[in-house]
Amino acid sequence: MNRGCSISLLNFVRLLLVLISTLLWAVLGCLTGLVDRSGEGTISIAGIWARWVAKICGLRVEVQGAKGVDCAQPCIFMSNHQSALDIVVLIATIPSSFRFIAKRELAMIPVFGWAMALGGHIFIDRADREKAIASLKRAEDKIRQGAKVILFPEGTRSLTGELAEFKRGGFRLAIGAQVPIVPVSISGTRNRLPKKSLQVEPGAVKVVYGQAIPTQGYSVDEREQVMAKARRAILAGMDEALQTTTR
Repeated sequence: MNRGCSISLLNFVRLLLVLISTLLWAVLGCLTGLVDRSGEGTISIAGIWARWVAKICGLRVEVQGAKGVDCAQPCIFMSNHQSALDIVVLIATIPSSFRFIAKRELAMIPVFGWAMALGGHIFIDRADREKAIASLKRAEDKIRQGAKVILFPEGTRSLTGELAEFKRGGFRLAIGAQVPIVPVSISGTRNRLPKKSLQVEPGAVKVVYGQAIPTQGYSVDEREQVMAKARRAILAGMDEALQTTTR
């Protein structure tokens, strides 16, 4: 068997194991969510799932700054987005409970979407402005009650790895709830699993949790200033060496 075939076979095995692990998590998440309606049990299971997937994919994850996050206060984690593996490394390293703000299409995936819903994650219908605003309002209410949420301000994965333009909704949410933004910089995942690819390459990944950016005292009309601060912080935490290397 030549090297190309062996790599393809290994990658197939990795993807199969990821699929099995994801299905198992989803089933357990649904069962747990039906018993524990707080969603915390489902979130705990997600952490186990993410750490298993990281191992299956051969990710060497370096984490910086996680211990500096104030887990006692509600906040919004905002991360760059360049690979489906970003979700895995975030869940595996985040130092607190969390809820994702995710696109509505994920809720329609059988079992997986049900587990997310039972876990209390917030779905946004990006095709319907009124529904999207209503969803963000529900997210704001959850944050005021103490929740910590994760969102990707770019809205989708970057094809190039460069930080794309930010959407304004997340910053409107942070200012409306008057909670800090914790910038998160993920480096290396694009080389591990690029967008529109199923080829997983083992290797190093870094996740940096930056200093919280306060939003108290800002109005929605001043969100551009907060966006600029968040963008600078995320860029500052990215590791250029991991963005360019393939090992």
